Amino acid sequence: MRIGLIGGTGIYEFEGDGIFVSTRYGNVELTRSVHDKNEIFFLPRHGRGHDMPPHKINYRANIQALKDAGVERIIAVSTVGSMKEGISAGSMFVPDDFIDFTKRPSTFFDDEVVHVDMSQPFCPEVREAILKAARKRGKVFEGTYVSTEGPRFETKAEIAMMGKFADVVGMTLVPEVVLARERGMCYASLCIVSNMAAGLQQSLPADEIAAIYEKMKKVVMDVVIDAIKLIPEEKGCKCSEAVERGRL
Repeated sequence: MRIGLIGGTGIYEFEGDGIFVSTRYGNVELTRSVHDKNEIFFLPRHGRGHDMPPHKINYRANIQALKDAGVERIIAVSTVGSMKEGISAGSMFVPDDFIDFTKRPSTFFDDEVVHVDMSQPFCPEVREAILKAARKRGKVFEGTYVSTEGPRFETKAEIAMMGKFADVVGMTLVPEVVLARERGMCYASLCIVSNMAAGLQQSLPADEIAAIYEKMKKVVMDVVIDAIKLIPEEKGCKCSEAVERGRL
């Protein structure tokens, strides 16, 4: 299998050979490696030095580059803020749905009419593999992710409103998950809770948030490698059919 691994905050490097993929949306550098006969194509969405803010990431180029590299399944790693008291910093979270408050280009279909079905936005097979691997290492929360534009953090009023409908808030899930579906790719996400959202606690100093990243880095990579082994080679999902089903 060819697996795409999108690294978020704190995960910028992956051992392997660098390759460059040129797309109509821009050029993308990937790192290719082989684990147990599976090819893994690693992409740090913020850049290797975390120099790309969330609203400036070239999401279309990233997803197109993975598609052009032959990737069929994607595991995306990111950090989020919790909007629920029971989901504390350092927890693992696997979203099962999302709400989009971003303002970014979020489709490949600007020149034709295609309405992809997002009623089940995450690939059930990849998501289940992540859940099984994560549960071996502790409690895993599930729920709804709100994607905001960034780069600023949310206000207390925004969190109070969004917390009525969702569980965590982040800045990068959308449009990745939508674009992956539009390219017929299986996508699921593993999130690490780095802090409580605005109004739920005093702001954490940057060094404390960084310490959470560092503490969870090995756990995250262990979960990812295990999850890849648990993904079935034969697809039983309908992710690859989304475009044809949505074409008018």
